[in-house]
Amino acid sequence: MDAVKLCEIFKTDNKMKKFLPILEGHEKYPVFLDKNRQVLSLPPLINSEATKITLDTKNVFIEVTATELNKAQICLAILASQFSTHCKGEWKHKVEQVKITHETDSSKDLVTPVLEYFDLEVEVKYINRLLGLDLDQD
Repeated sequence: MDAVKLCEIFKTDNKMKKFLPILEGHEKYPVFLDKNRQVLSLPPLINSEATKITLDTKNVFIEVTATELNKAQICLAILASQFSTHCKGEWKHKVEQVKITHETDSSKDLVTPVLEYFDLEVEVKYINRLLGLDLDQD
């Protein structure tokens, strides 16, 4: 089945149809394949059964799909950092980066996740309002 036929099927699926507008009007759809060309993911639509995480999972490849790069990078950094806390031994708190090569514009190539540290100052009043808390500065 090709992507066009799959999208036709998803138009009647209550869970999947809300993601279809992201792909509408595009000539090509994103797909992740393994070395045997087995489909692993059709972002942002669906992941394959072969990539489900179980209690026996040893390696995790985290893919984030978004329409805005900065938000995707923040999400990926958070997810990768959180997953790394569950690793054991020498891999605890380690994350391997991946180089993404843009198909037609090498100036858009990037290495992710971007794990930069920065300080951010915020007012306690603002945090309390966002979180619905009543924290003091201490």
